[in-house]
Amino acid sequence: MFHILTLRTSFETIYVDMEKAKKLKLLKAKIAVALQDEYGRVPTEDEINQVFHLTRVMYKAVLGLHYRRKEQKKSGQLAIF
Repeated sequence: MFHILTLRTSFETIYVDMEKAKKLKLLKAKIAVALQDEYGRVPTEDEINQVFHLTRVMYKAVLGLHYRRKEQKKSGQLAIF
């Protein structure tokens, strides 16, 4: 029975990783379409990767601070920034 639990847990982990990989691939595809619409040509792989990484960094920078500040307000901590 312990073996089945471990096997099931490992499949769930793989499933979560696959979902994350699919989301990242979809984000890259959306970026490629937006760049093609903006430039009027097919973007290079390097251009797509640059915008992809910039998008992830900006998401973490903007929303990461937003959610952290929201959690601090709920717990009663004062935000310094």
